[in-house]
Amino acid sequence: MKLIWYILENLNVKNHQISLRLLEDNDLEFLYSIENNPVNKKYGSDTTYLSKKILKAYIKNSGADLSIYGQKRFVITLNNISIGLIDLFDYNQFNRSAYVGIIIINEFQNNNYGSIALELLISYSWDKLDLLSLYANINPKNNSSVSLFNKFYFKKIKDTLYKLDK
Repeated sequence: MKLIWYILENLNVKNHQISLRLLEDNDLEFLYSIENNPVNKKYGSDTTYLSKKILKAYIKNSGADLSIYGQKRFVITLNNISIGLIDLFDYNQFNRSAYVGIIIINEFQNNNYGSIALELLISYSWDKLDLLSLYANINPKNNSSVSLFNKFYFKKIKDTLYKLDK
């Protein structure tokens, strides 16, 4: 089992336990299904399909420090069931900023789980990584994401670009 150098604090809401954890080897099928689901690519900026070989290598390196690969992905879990992914990417060490991406699988959407996960990630970004800004690229047609990031006071600074300052 992978050594996790930092575990995010769990947050209990309505008797449901939402937490974020680093990717593990047994997440391969879950990651593959999300990364290659055409429905998920509808609003995303990356339309590339990824092989299991590429994803295995990605999982292997996912525990590395944010400054090494410029990204860190977490699995969103509900009572230890994987329900989505949230990540920091395009990390800029000089500006102490990163972009945020989030996806919750369909059957768990509209239950406030994305809000809880984003709140945990923001706290982690400010308190543990000492980031100063977070960004999100959001397709304007993705009303759920626009609402989610607005809820946390991300400000629209361009057509698809949102920013939150510490």
